[in-house]
Amino acid sequence: MSMRRLLILMCTFLGLTLLGMHAVPALLPLFVKMWSLSNTEAGWIAGIPYLTYLIGVSFIGITDRIDARRMLILGAIINVAGYGGMGLADGFWSAMFFRALQGLGFAWTHLPGVKAISDRVPGENKGRAASIYISSFAVCSSFSLLLAAETKDAFGWEWAFVLPACTNLIAAGLIFFMLPPVVPEGKAGGHGAPPMQWRIIPNFRPVLRNKPALGYILGAFAHHFELLGVRAWTVAFLTWVVAARPDIPDGFNVPLVATLLILIGVPTSMAGGEFGHRVGYARAAFLVMSASALAAVFVGFSATWSLWALIVLVLVHNCFVLADSGMLNGGAVNASDPAQRGNTVAVYGIAAAAGGLLGPVLFGVILDHTGGGQSAGSWGWAFAAMGIVVLAGAILVGLLSWRPADRGG
Repeated sequence: MSMRRLLILMCTFLGLTLLGMHAVPALLPLFVKMWSLSNTEAGWIAGIPYLTYLIGVSFIGITDRIDARRMLILGAIINVAGYGGMGLADGFWSAMFFRALQGLGFAWTHLPGVKAISDRVPGENKGRAASIYISSFAVCSSFSLLLAAETKDAFGWEWAFVLPACTNLIAAGLIFFMLPPVVPEGKAGGHGAPPMQWRIIPNFRPVLRNKPALGYILGAFAHHFELLGVRAWTVAFLTWVVAARPDIPDGFNVPLVATLLILIGVPTSMAGGEFGHRVGYARAAFLVMSASALAAVFVGFSATWSLWALIVLVLVHNCFVLADSGMLNGGAVNASDPAQRGNTVAVYGIAAAAGGLLGPVLFGVILDHTGGGQSAGSWGWAFAAMGIVVLAGAILVGLLSWRPADRGG
């Protein structure tokens, strides 16, 4: 299969599995009201999938020994149960359970796709192909926010989860029938090394000793801390802004605007991945993450500034918040030992999951302790916390992964 056909197939699969990705953030204000949730509880419902995601990605290392194709199919089937069950949720705990299933399904449908591509793409094109696949994440997931809002209005909120359950079933069929099996690259040990011994408990020590890869992994934690924290609360933030500002016109469609904000990150993410391929992934990631951090510090506070200042800051932040995703993933793939590529993807996923769990929860905790999200200052401090974390990630990428005259890695 050619690289182009492979990427079309994998990006289609990813899109079908992600159609429910932002359904909960889209409906979070509804759930807060309907189930009488605090901001902290709402943050947990938004963030709990990343706890089970963290557990799930710990086992991606087995794709160094078995074809990642199997894990992709299993993950999509788990998503069918997670999304279908969410349509039956009636409160905090039932929502937590089915969201946890969604996290496990996400763990086995997202990053294993990187390994599936890596096993099927030769040579230096591995990093570029992985970067394109990861950069398509925003395209695939952004429509889930608008789709959930429109489906809720037309058929009820439950159907916003039934629909992605159906698309995940289709995704499983696509991989089963259209992705040819291969022998994993790491099965032979890589670089002529003898086959590695099967381990029930993954051994991540070789990955953690690889400093360039570790820098990208720590950067992934910070990136997802900010990205998922912001994504989980964007609809709630815009809903508050619309209510607080009389100069915003009637009929302002919050879910549509939130979807467009996510889509803004698509060209910047793809361009960022290509920029990283040309000038060095670490150098590019350091610059973009620093810019995102700077914008995040001011976004929330700008809610009561002039309307144009608010618009510009929100747009700038959303341009940068996703631009580093392809850089970090492409850099991690290129910096990894071929025999440890599955384990590298696993550790990368664990770091991303930890950030994705903590970001939304900390955002909600800060809101609860600074006025409940009823002032620009409350939102400002929550966004600023995201910025501080991603700035720390940029510094770590620069210290561990940046090498002089390094291109494409």
